[in-house]
Amino acid sequence: MISGMKQRAELLDRLEAAQAELRRRFLEAVSPSLQSELAEVGSITVHQMEVVRRLLLGDGMTMRDVAAAQGIGLSGATQLVDRLERRQLVTRVRDLHDRRVQHVIPTERARELAARFKTGVRRASQELFSTLSDEELSTYVALTERVAASAHETTEPLLRRATA
Repeated sequence: MISGMKQRAELLDRLEAAQAELRRRFLEAVSPSLQSELAEVGSITVHQMEVVRRLLLGDGMTMRDVAAAQGIGLSGATQLVDRLERRQLVTRVRDLHDRRVQHVIPTERARELAARFKTGVRRASQELFSTLSDEELSTYVALTERVAASAHETTEPLLRRATA
């Protein structure tokens, strides 16, 4: 059992090192113009990027929606949206029927940045993963999706408890 735990710890160490190297190589693979955009996006937190992503998937969200989606209070959502607004990635629009309600709408700048970012990421991914066969890439994707899904399942109850 101890041998198995030691082997697992060594594997996790190798995984961390490989992920760091993958991030480094990924940044090298993106074009210089995308690198400057990545630097701009790099100053945006994970929570902010998640809000931008969700906004781009729909027609906007209310401040309450932003707070609920991020598992934070209204004041935290306001601060988060303030930062996005300063970067000109979102605007706020008052509801026509209830002036207390504000809708958060992605700007054209957010759409353009997201499109360029997605294109650059795709190019870099194609370059990085060109060494894998289709079968190996399929396995890598399936395992990554599995880990991502299990990570979401284990953090979701924690988020609910923290916001309750």
